[in-house]
Amino acid sequence: MTGSGDKQTDMPPGPLVVNAPQMRELLTFLREICQRLVECGCSSNRVELLAQTLGASWGFEVESVAIPTGVWISIRKDGQNLVDLTRVRNWSIDLNRLANINVLVESIYEHRISIDEATRRLAEESRSPPPYSMLLTLIAGGGTCPALIYVYGGKPIEVALAFPVGILVQYLQKYVFVGENRVYLGDCLSAAAVALCACFAHQVFPSLDVPLFIVGGIVALVPGLVLVNAVHEVAQKNLVSGAAKLLEALMITASLGCGVVFVLGLWLILGGH
Repeated sequence: MTGSGDKQTDMPPGPLVVNAPQMRELLTFLREICQRLVECGCSSNRVELLAQTLGASWGFEVESVAIPTGVWISIRKDGQNLVDLTRVRNWSIDLNRLANINVLVESIYEHRISIDEATRRLAEESRSPPPYSMLLTLIAGGGTCPALIYVYGGKPIEVALAFPVGILVQYLQKYVFVGENRVYLGDCLSAAAVALCACFAHQVFPSLDVPLFIVGGIVALVPGLVLVNAVHEVAQKNLVSGAAKLLEALMITASLGCGVVFVLGLWLILGGH
């Protein structure tokens, strides 16, 4: 169960130290944990595998289908069958929370904690604050842009000016355009802010390489992990989820491009250089 691979381990679950859950109780928990996994950016085939493995550890036959907007779960045992559909409306990439949920899944699989205890821990995890402070998050985001521009061969002035731009982008992405507000519009406006900063910086420093500055500012917004998950799921024959994530990556990239093009076009219309 450890790691991020998609193969089930051959190690059987640990000794039964807690009472087995009822079918309805297990279904409610699986619905909650699958929803959280999808929201954190977990691949669909991984979500389906974890649901199936957890059910099998308690003697239930579980089948699930996960896509970016919902999860279907079916539980069967002793001639009884329960089916549930859960909608997913929030999406993000939260690797820290994803790792914590994976540890929780291992504890359930090995029967070290009950479903009630796991439900309580899952609720606490959902309410837990970010692992890093706002200041440290902004500093880390601010260092991304100048580091990328330096790697691309940028001048010292471009590297220095990229730091406040990186802080601005990090602030917009982490604290302004979150949840439903981040759907494409947030990416477009973040890219537009980077382009606007590049235009103003070029007015003060004419030698500034505007294309390089813009690329260094928005490259952190490119949906790399979404694209990797999409290709991985297509390779696993999970075509519906893979195609949906490929389209999502395309739409995010198009939103970034639209934000940059809009600002540059408006700047030229207004007489900028």
